[in-house]
Amino acid sequence: MSTADAPATSARHRLARVGLILAAIVGGLALYGLGSGGAFYHRLVAAPFAPAAHAPYYRESLLHVGLAHALGLAGSLLAFRLFVLSFFWLGLVRLVTARRLSLADLALVLAVAVTHPAAMIAHAWTCHPDALTYALTLALLFARRPAFIFPIAALGAWNHLPMWLVVCTSALVLWWTFAEPRLRPRALALVAGLLGGVVTCKLALHLGGIHIADDRFAAAAAHPLPVLLGYWTGPGWPVLYTLAFAHLVGLPALLLGLRRLAPRAALGLVVTQALALGATFFTEDTTRVFAFLAVGPLLYALVRALEVPAPHRPTALRPLVLAGVLLTLAAPKCFAWKGQLHDLEASRAHLRALLSR
Repeated sequence: MSTADAPATSARHRLARVGLILAAIVGGLALYGLGSGGAFYHRLVAAPFAPAAHAPYYRESLLHVGLAHALGLAGSLLAFRLFVLSFFWLGLVRLVTARRLSLADLALVLAVAVTHPAAMIAHAWTCHPDALTYALTLALLFARRPAFIFPIAALGAWNHLPMWLVVCTSALVLWWTFAEPRLRPRALALVAGLLGGVVTCKLALHLGGIHIADDRFAAAAAHPLPVLLGYWTGPGWPVLYTLAFAHLVGLPALLLGLRRLAPRAALGLVVTQALALGATFFTEDTTRVFAFLAVGPLLYALVRALEVPAPHRPTALRPLVLAGVLLTLAAPKCFAWKGQLHDLEASRAHLRALLSR
């Protein structure tokens, strides 16, 4: 290829990446709709730091409502929904910046991302901080410079502290087991940023006169063991399906491929999934929590496995991951919450109503 052709090829690749992102955005909306719940978060946009003697635990999630307040989104619930969902789209953008992947591999990674339960929850549970958790998780996992890791770790503490603690632990596990360069300075930046985020968030709540009655840790601890068990046994075996959809096909393929390429990396992925499952046991919204704790490590490992040159990459990896995507598309979409299964009819109907205006 001549030097004159290189800029044109680069431009075509950038345009193709933009096309993949647009297709992923449209695909996500078509599959899951746009949820109509979570308006209590939007009510906080007008005054995120309004004093409260016995504030509910969700007042800890200051980041997305604070950003929306700064952007003047208090007057439009729809604008706030799209603003929050846009962080899921930013996570997709971060995925397509993997320079060592072909366009076909990028398309496969995006297909996994869009058909994962995390995508369903980001669309169906709009107004919640989950889409921001998604974007911050991917930004953290793929960040190489400590100067970037520090602010990302701090911001995550302002978003959803209990889930972010698991995400940060998973990041350390993955960086170590995947033999990422400059592990020590990156780990130090992560820990320092996390501590700084916790301290500044708690200080902001204190200065604002916001006294959390029971934080998320206390709420989880307050669940009696029979109730927690009921959240898993109530829906029966479908609760396992809601955790990862048909990617329970692709995940073992990824683990087997990593085990041959880098056994320690495969073990690291297993540990992160176990961390996600362990944390999920103490929650009432099992699909949501597991999805957002497990999806980041899954996508990180998939990207790293696809970056391996073709002669050394397991030949079955791409076909099996694609099979998981296709099975997910064909299978029903549902999530488990408080021991009950819920479909997406409400969020799909809400989007149809908005489009028909």
